[in-house]
Amino acid sequence: MNLTLPHELNAFVQSLVNQGRYSSAEEAVAAGIRLLQAQEALRLEIAKGIRQLDADESFSEEDVFAAAESAISKTESERT
Repeated sequence: MNLTLPHELNAFVQSLVNQGRYSSAEEAVAAGIRLLQAQEALRLEIAKGIRQLDADESFSEEDVFAAAESAISKTESERT
């Protein structure tokens, strides 16, 4: 896939590469897409939670925090 980024986004990506944060523009763009993917998954989970609340389904505080910590750990491990 070939992408053409707007000038300001291309400059941003190149600055990240120049700073050594990423080894290539492709790697930086892939990291951004992974964040977008995680954001979409979170949006879907929030929508699911709202539907469950509307249906009077609930979860214990411990279960909610355990699931949140697991999701955070997973996301952080995927970033490295």
